Amino acid sequence: MTNFSQFKKISFYFFLVNLIYNPLIFSQNPIIGNIGISDPHVRIFNDTIFLFSGHDDTPDDKTWIMKNWRIFSTTDLVHWDLRETIHPKDNYMDNNSTDCWASDAASRNGSYYFYFSDRKRGVGVMVADSPSGPYKDPLGKPLVSPMHDPTILVDDDVEKTPYIIYGDKEGGGFHVAKLNDNMISLADTPKPITIHGEGWRNAPIWMDKNYIFKHKNTYYLSWGQQYAISKNIYGPYQYVGSVGSGFNLNEFAHGSFFWWKGQFYHMWCYYQKSGYKYRETIISYCHFDDEGNLVTDTRFLEKHFKNGVGQYDASWDKIEAEWYYEISEGITKQGNKTDGFSLTNINDGGWIRFSNVNSNSIYKKITANLSLKGEKGFLEIRTDSIIGNIIGKTDLSQSDSLQEVSCKLKGFMGKRDIFIKFRGANGSRMKLDWFKFEKE
Repeated sequence: MTNFSQFKKISFYFFLVNLIYNPLIFSQNPIIGNIGISDPHVRIFNDTIFLFSGHDDTPDDKTWIMKNWRIFSTTDLVHWDLRETIHPKDNYMDNNSTDCWASDAASRNGSYYFYFSDRKRGVGVMVADSPSGPYKDPLGKPLVSPMHDPTILVDDDVEKTPYIIYGDKEGGGFHVAKLNDNMISLADTPKPITIHGEGWRNAPIWMDKNYIFKHKNTYYLSWGQQYAISKNIYGPYQYVGSVGSGFNLNEFAHGSFFWWKGQFYHMWCYYQKSGYKYRETIISYCHFDDEGNLVTDTRFLEKHFKNGVGQYDASWDKIEAEWYYEISEGITKQGNKTDGFSLTNINDGGWIRFSNVNSNSIYKKITANLSLKGEKGFLEIRTDSIIGNIIGKTDLSQSDSLQEVSCKLKGFMGKRDIFIKFRGANGSRMKLDWFKFEKE
């Protein structure tokens, strides 16, 4: 063994020791450092983000060695806690199994359900009273068999109908079935999903890693970096295209999409090194363009990959409006992948929050690229809350197109939440493209 290999193993050992005894982890990309997070599925329970993930064993594995599943949580996308580790001995699988493949979770009637893959042999289900467990196996056998990679969708109809989607192309394609109210049995026979278009037709025979969600009466079904849409959960689906490119957005990118405080995110895993079965997980902002197409924001990653989401730096050349952490009701994104995105329909009292803005210098000015429809208005820059201290304020006049507007700023140091708040009269509305901090 070389000295460098010894160093890597020792460093990895101490990282794991630190994780065990200090389970609070800070955000970046990859989201939680070098700990083998694979197949990330995110669910929101009780105003908390829960990440249900696989666990690739070591960076030296040339086949999938996955001995357990892990549950992480966060309330700010910056600080992550390891909440639970689920082992195959906790369910019907072999105690020493290394086949803990992709998983998902759902809630219903006050209980929480963890759906897991036993390699490609089947999908099982476990139940708990808390999102972080402990989970127990009520069936002692698979819920569906064979196949793997479950996604659970709870629809937005009156009954909140739950569905399970699973499978791969080799096994006849993705399948969908309705779940009973108890969430541990099927209400109908699984049906294969038809996907029209070259994206699915040309997908590798092994293609799995589905994820499905609903947005504005349309079902979005993704696999790798590709996706298709339908007005019916059972299909047929029409292939649309890729959500993006670069940053390992490829056929191996098992991921999920989720909403948090009015922002939409895409999280996916990737292999760190060709020929080795060890993955990590990254996150970026995601947008729906004016035609309803999915756009994963790789431009953000090009500039701020290591920074991660949910935190910003005043030194950046500009902070795009669509990278916000939270928005008030009614504000919407507008734009497309080519021309970029902005925030519109910012009415009187509307605000945009950028959390954890770090400043290591005193910035005396803020400049924003914006437009105003209406008679007049003004812009407030506040810290820490929508009623926090005003550190900047400027009048706005009507403009048919975007223009740069600047105002003096009372500088701040350290990390603060920054709120951009609009006040307008007689139905005035603001559009915000980007802003930046300046020292002079």
